[in-house]
Amino acid sequence: MSNEGPSYPQDRPAQDRPAQEWPAEQAYGQQPAYGQPSYRPAYGGGAPDQVRFHAPGPTVEHPRATLAFVLGLLSVLGLTILGPFGWYYGNKVVAEIDRDPREFANRGIAMAGKVLGIIGTVFLTLTVLAIVVLIVVAVVVAAS
Repeated sequence: MSNEGPSYPQDRPAQDRPAQEWPAEQAYGQQPAYGQPSYRPAYGGGAPDQVRFHAPGPTVEHPRATLAFVLGLLSVLGLTILGPFGWYYGNKVVAEIDRDPREFANRGIAMAGKVLGIIGTVFLTLTVLAIVVLIVVAVVVAAS
């Protein structure tokens, strides 16, 4: 080994080391140079195709998710006429929640209302078919 001096850069004296060059940073609130994008839209502004983020915090429950659930549940419990309404509202609410899931929190309740509405609609269809079959059978028996 030779004694020419330290071999690592941090061991060299400060005057021998090259100065670090940091990129120029903009001061807070300073406008960017002409032709450079600012990347900070004004409050409520921005391009229409940009994603707008909500402030972090708790989301609220969708006001019609519980309605969809109740309609679907009642349709399964015997009021089958409410099945299509539960299905419709459940589908509509789930679509609204999926459009922006950060805004509403109770997608599961809306989905349960949609599924119960589908089941209630199937029960309604079976009930209507059973009534039609009973009427046809009654007409055939009465005619003979």
